[in-house]
Amino acid sequence: MTETIALPADVKLTQLKTHPDHRGELTEIFRNEWHDSPLPMQWTVCRNAANALRGVHVHTHHWDYLCAVGGELFVGLHDLRPEKGTARRSAMLRLDSDCLQMLLIPPGVAHGFYSPVESIILLGASEYFVPADDHRCRWDSPELCLAWPCTAPELSALDRDAGGYADMRAALLAARTAATD
Repeated sequence: MTETIALPADVKLTQLKTHPDHRGELTEIFRNEWHDSPLPMQWTVCRNAANALRGVHVHTHHWDYLCAVGGELFVGLHDLRPEKGTARRSAMLRLDSDCLQMLLIPPGVAHGFYSPVESIILLGASEYFVPADDHRCRWDSPELCLAWPCTAPELSALDRDAGGYADMRAALLAARTAATD
């Protein structure tokens, strides 16, 4: 039985079709026609150690495209876009490389990735990474309403030293306002 998870507006989770034969498997992970979003400009392979958490961060401008191609990953999502209302602000997804899926995360949706085991993710972005487009908060900020399956994950220095939720939200809103001026 597949559990249906309500996602923030414009976040898309696409089940990918795998074609197995006696040689192995082939899976298309991205086709432009599948998505009504900007095309990826950059692809990155990210190898994660067990108990590693990346984020939580949010982008002002770019979309992320994420596929767990090895291991297992929990993705926490929290919508910071005031124009999208408050219908569904937070969600926690489990991605597993045994069932390939592509997750699209639009700008304004904060996200973090937790690897309970070693994992490999393929991460695309609709724009090249620039630090000014990346705003962070602590992974365990209560305002995120995310039930992470960990209590003491391994964090980068940036994530460990991240400010609070209010700081991330204010930075995102200021950057969005500056972009429209």
